[in-house]
Amino acid sequence: NRLKKVLFECELCERSFSEKWALNNHMKLHTGDKPYKCGWPSCHYAFLTLSAMKDHHRTHTGEKSFLCDLCGFAGGTRHALTKHRRQHTGERPFKCQLCNFASTTQSHLTRHKRVHTGEKPYRCPWCDYRSNCAENIRKHILHTGKHEGVKMYNCPKCSYATNAPMDFRNHLKETHPDIENPDLAYLHAGTTKIN
Repeated sequence: NRLKKVLFECELCERSFSEKWALNNHMKLHTGDKPYKCGWPSCHYAFLTLSAMKDHHRTHTGEKSFLCDLCGFAGGTRHALTKHRRQHTGERPFKCQLCNFASTTQSHLTRHKRVHTGEKPYRCPWCDYRSNCAENIRKHILHTGKHEGVKMYNCPKCSYATNAPMDFRNHLKETHPDIENPDLAYLHAGTTKIN
């Protein structure tokens, strides 16, 4: 007789974990607690866990020490290697409970579920267009020609605007080091309304 695996469930969302410490780390997402600060000069990123901070630090150093034993892939994080190896194994551990869809990542499954719910949480700031995925908003703004001259990423601190997400992220980090959480500003930049 198999023992039933105990799951630790988050009371604020649908996630569940097999270990209590994993739930505790996850809860920091809801509380905003990020105790591990990046020590790189002028970098203001902070993280939930020490391992996440170390993974981030490798983006500064360029170190890619997680190597695939089946090809030449080198990843900067253990997670990147795990995701990469699914290309070789064909593993799709994230399964939809309503149809036969299965994915290699949790984020793809979350996006897929919106097909069933009809949820469209992403909105164009300049018209009524809505979508179940942020990438479609980006394509709508940049490629349909409906919003000629509009910049998708608008700085909350100055007049800087761009359609290149990495340029915007770098602008925030270099020009406005007082923004404590530049990745949060980056994520919400696309929802800025035109005055």
